[in-house]
Order: sequence, then structure tokens, then C-alpha cells
Amino acid sequence: VLGESGADPGRVAVADAASGRSVSYAELGAMVGAVASGLVREGIGPGDVVGLHLPDGPEFAVALHAVIAAGAVPFPVDAACPLDAVDAVGACVVITSSGEFDGAARRLEIDGLRAGESGRVPMLEADLDRDAALLACTRGPGQTVRLTHAEVVAGLVRVADAGMIGGGDTVLSALPFSDVLGLNGVLNPALRLGATVVGLGGHDLLRAMRDHRVTVAVLPPRLVEALAYDRAVARYDLRSLRAVVAAGGPLAAEDARTAAARLGCPVRQAYGLAEAAGFTHLNLRAAEEGTLDSVGRGLPGVTWRIVNPRSGVSQASYQPGELCIRLPVARTADVPVRWLPTGDSAFADDHGRVFVLGRVTGVRPDPPGEPEPVLAAHPSVSDAAVVPAPDGDLGLAPHAFVVLAEPVSEIDLLRHVNGHVPRTRAVSAVHVVAEIPRTSDGQVRRRELLERVGLSP
Repeated sequence: VLGESGADPGRVAVADAASGRSVSYAELGAMVGAVASGLVREGIGPGDVVGLHLPDGPEFAVALHAVIAAGAVPFPVDAACPLDAVDAVGACVVITSSGEFDGAARRLEIDGLRAGESGRVPMLEADLDRDAALLACTRGPGQTVRLTHAEVVAGLVRVADAGMIGGGDTVLSALPFSDVLGLNGVLNPALRLGATVVGLGGHDLLRAMRDHRVTVAVLPPRLVEALAYDRAVARYDLRSLRAVVAAGGPLAAEDARTAAARLGCPVRQAYGLAEAAGFTHLNLRAAEEGTLDSVGRGLPGVTWRIVNPRSGVSQASYQPGELCIRLPVARTADVPVRWLPTGDSAFADDHGRVFVLGRVTGVRPDPPGEPEPVLAAHPSVSDAAVVPAPDGDLGLAPHAFVVLAEPVSEIDLLRHVNGHVPRTRAVSAVHVVAEIPRTSDGQVRRRELLERVGLSP
């Protein structure tokens, strides 16, 4: 992340709105090296899990990248993450800024790690597809998610390349850095681009935006709603603000419209989850398209679908269902592909724009009722798609196309999929292909796929 930024060494990299502490890019790089050396002196190395119990500011960014530089695996924790989760993941130490942490793991203060003599940290060759780069708490109580280096890099690059943040921006994050959306959806992409990141922490939002001349604010919906209707907004000079991004829940179109009018800048919505290593959807054209309550079509490489939560059948446009994300978003040969039910209710319009409604209630399907997720979940399959193909008797018939992770016959896959779906969803054939062609937003190029197996009309 830091090596790719190309930022002005004197530019502020990370600031803490609550304390006022900040570090430049040059200072950040030097401190990361010093703390990484300190961790190595403490016997921390490849594969060790290191808890991070730090405020949203320079200390967090330093510790995060120092742990990774030492070859260890960071596990950010905050008040929402139970203390026993640190023990459950086998963390050997926890880095704090004050020594205050009630868990059983050994505590290391970041100032102590930085104060020692800096030594050379050995360059480590990580297996990007297999080695863990991050452990994090998820929305489920006591649940954690493990992300590989490939997944973390793909997640931050998705945002860095999306246009939400530019290298000249000062980005305020009200999403905590201990949350994957704050860490890999804001902090890491901004550092990669050479922008300045301000962690809000418990500081006053309006003062933070004014004092740091924030250009992009990433906020939960409740804070966007506050900006829309708080009379105090008029007393603050927020002319530097060029965009607000709402993330962490649905925001009503009327609230987005009111906030945009009051602030004089676009209000956009984003969606993501820890298991996907950050944001999966970002609506940068909300104002132009009149879709202020949409999270957009999905960032490049992201494949999603909306299904009936009881039957697993894909929903038609404008029909609500459960949003499912294909994981891992970064496709690797060593990670099984699966569809993750997000637990969020949503619908999509005719243009593929997703509108999140809230949390799902009801029973999810097991097994799924659609052939594509059944095939994608097969241990020998790394990618799958089902598309209609010309048929002499039926006109069109569903054919499945799979990319294999390990050898298996087409007949076995056909028996497997048709044995796990209703008769009305059975496929006529399974074809093994080297790759499933997709558009930049993850949609299957049907005609090209059919041509590859000689089934084009």
C-alpha cells in the first residue's frame, strides 16, 4: 500500500481528529519500519496473530502495516468485538497505545515497540492466495473472517480505482478502522493513492470536517441524516467538501437529497462487507441517474445476485430478495468459490442497480435452489455460469459452464447439480471451459461463452 502511493513525503498521511495527532507519509514509512523491527525483536513473525487495540489515527495505520511487514496477521479489535475473540483467534500479543486491554494476550505498547533500535526486517515471500493478511470481526456476534493477501489487495484496489477518492483528497472516515470497511474501504485505498485520511473517532463531525478541510466524508447513514437536518451545519465552512459517501446501511433518497442540498455536494451510497474485503458496490452517478437510494451496479470484478430467501431462485427486476455476493471476489485457484447470503434485503432495477432495503427476515435456502450456486459450491469447481443455449426441441435450454479447480467429469457434475435443484431448474448439459468470459462488472458474456463450445445461434 505505502510503496505504491507515490505521495509527497511531507503530506499528512493519517490524522486523528479527536487528539489532533498526525503523521506525514515520510514519518509513517519510518515508523512502520521501526515498529516492525520491534515486533521481530519480540519474537513476532510469520503466521502469528497480533491484536490491534488502537484509536483511529496514526498509531493504527503504523501498527497495521508494521504487523504485515513483520509477516504476522493483524486482528483489529474495538468495543464491539468481544475480548474472548482475541483469544479465540490465537493472538499472541495485542498492540495498544496505553497498555489498557483486559484480554489474556500479552500487551505491547506501540511507543515501546517504536523506541528500540531499528533493525533490518527480513523481506518475506508470502503466498498471496493462501496466507492470511487480515483477521477481522464481522457483523455476527463473536464471528471472525480470514482474508488472504490477494483478497485484501483486490478489495483496496477496487476502491482506489473506482474514483471515489483522489490523491489530492482529505478523506474523513467515521467508519472505524477496526471495521474492514473503514480499514480496506477507506484507509488503505486512500494511502495507496497518496491522500490524507482523518479518523473521526469520538470527535465532533462538523468541527472535524471544517478544521481538516475535508473533501470526501465516508459516513454511516445516521450521520448523513444528521447533516441533512442539523441547523448547526450552516455555521460551519464546509466549502472544501466535494462528496459524501454513506456506507453501513440504507439511506433514504429524501435524506440523501436534503443532505446534498444543504452541503452543496453529491451524496452517494456504498455497500460492502468484511467477507468481501471491503466495498462491493459504489454509486458514483447517483445524482446524474436520479438513484440517490441505490448503492450502484457493483464494482469491477464483483458478482452478485438477488434471490428469494426461501427458494434460492433469482428474483426478477424490482422484486425484493436477499443480496448474495460471490466469494472470493478476488478469484484464486486455491480458494473455493461460494455464494454468501449477506442477510440484507435488496432489489435491482432493469439497469442492474442495487437498492438495499434493510435486513432479511425468514429462512435461507439449504441447499440453494439454483444450478449456478450449486455448481459454484462444488469443491472441484472454481467458477460456474448457467446460460440458455439453442435447443432443437425446446428452442432454448439451460446449459452449465464450469471452470475446474480439480479433475471431475461433466457427467458427474450434471448428476450433482440436477440432484440438488428442483426439476424445473435442471440443466441440460455441463461443459468444462478454461475460463468464463465476463464484463468489467462481472456479468457473463453469453454469446462469447456459447461460441467457445460451438453452441452459438
